[in-house]
Amino acid sequence: MTEFRRVQGKSYMVLSVDGPAEGYEYPMLEQNRILGLLPFHLTYADGTPQLWYDISGKQSLDDWVRMKKPGSEFLKLFLTALTETLEQAGEHLLKENGLSLSPEFIFLNIDSKELAFCYTPFQKKPFMDALRGFMEYYLSHMEHKNGDGTKKCYEVYEKCQKEHLALEELLSVLFEEKLELKEELETTEEPGVIREDVQIEPYAEGPSKFFSLSKAFRSHMRRFTRTKRAQEQAYAFDPEEGQAETANPTVLLGSEAGRTLGELKYEGMGNEKNIVLSSEAFLIGSQREDVDGYITNETVSRMHARITKEGDAYYLEDLNSTNGTYLNGERLSYREKVKIQKNDKISFATERFWFV
Repeated sequence: MTEFRRVQGKSYMVLSVDGPAEGYEYPMLEQNRILGLLPFHLTYADGTPQLWYDISGKQSLDDWVRMKKPGSEFLKLFLTALTETLEQAGEHLLKENGLSLSPEFIFLNIDSKELAFCYTPFQKKPFMDALRGFMEYYLSHMEHKNGDGTKKCYEVYEKCQKEHLALEELLSVLFEEKLELKEELETTEEPGVIREDVQIEPYAEGPSKFFSLSKAFRSHMRRFTRTKRAQEQAYAFDPEEGQAETANPTVLLGSEAGRTLGELKYEGMGNEKNIVLSSEAFLIGSQREDVDGYITNETVSRMHARITKEGDAYYLEDLNSTNGTYLNGERLSYREKVKIQKNDKISFATERFWFV
């Protein structure tokens, strides 16, 4: 069973363990901060073991993918993070079959674009089966407009059907720079240094049956990741840009051709605007280029909340925002989906609206 709770300003995903929490993995994970894995602590409720994973400031990959429709560029970042996490886990004697690749159990920091995986000692699955399942999910939710990028993602999926596979083979499809990397190494290394060729390095012994990457390819991936983050930060939006010139005008945020469904009337003391709900899945937040309803206040998270219309009913849900989403004064838990009615009071952090 999965629950989401908020305690003392922190957000947690709570997984109940069916059976005793035994084995070296539990103390290994609790006592070590392992790069790429969600930290957790073990508690007991009426004798049932519970793992509390800290997901503060993060959204599940399932939520993010459904909102963003990513392509091959994000798949590069995902497989790079997965590779590095597997290596870190292996150094702590953790096998790859305990790493969950369920999109609901993978979390993304919206600001840094860093991924964090959930290690579940009580629920293991053959790694390649999990990876194939993830790729099937990804292909069904990704953006298909970029023909070349889409083709690469399908090539990755086809390679996943192999019985024995190295992650480097998947990354090579997406990076397409293996030969160029070899040439770079030949021209940039210092005289007298023996070059390490780009090659697959299987573990001969140890806790994992999977593969590690050559140092050269790993270094290349990290340069790619740093470059992508720098590019994203370069396009940061100045919240003071484009302030309202009139008091609380009704504006259509989203598709102008969309059908008006409802409206959030602003009743705060700041400079926000009324928000017209122009689609049946309406995203609200402070990252202007990625949301339908834009709020400038810095207390509002980049992707803060979502309002959906199902039939004649409207539903509000929080997207693990830092400062919370409130319905009539009650704070919503992450992934708690509640029905809203006309004249309900809705607050996104400190900014108040009422639904009409």
